[in-house]
Amino acid sequence: MAQWTLTYSKDNNTSTVDMASADKPSMDEAVAFLLDWAETHLEPGEFGDSQDDPSIPTVRLLTRFGVTITGIAKS
Repeated sequence: MAQWTLTYSKDNNTSTVDMASADKPSMDEAVAFLLDWAETHLEPGEFGDSQDDPSIPTVRLLTRFGVTITGIAKS
């Protein structure tokens, strides 16, 4: 199984998290993985526009944790 590095931006900083996957993860898969990871590793807060639809995982990642994915690369 290959290792993939997910790059994300939070608080004007760039960080990475590694993810195992046989194939390059889609953006939806990366968001789901990072949202799961953020639930246990990041402090939730109130970010972004509160009028955005929280049922969309990318919006939830932004509004709950202030995180946006900026890249997916093979490690």
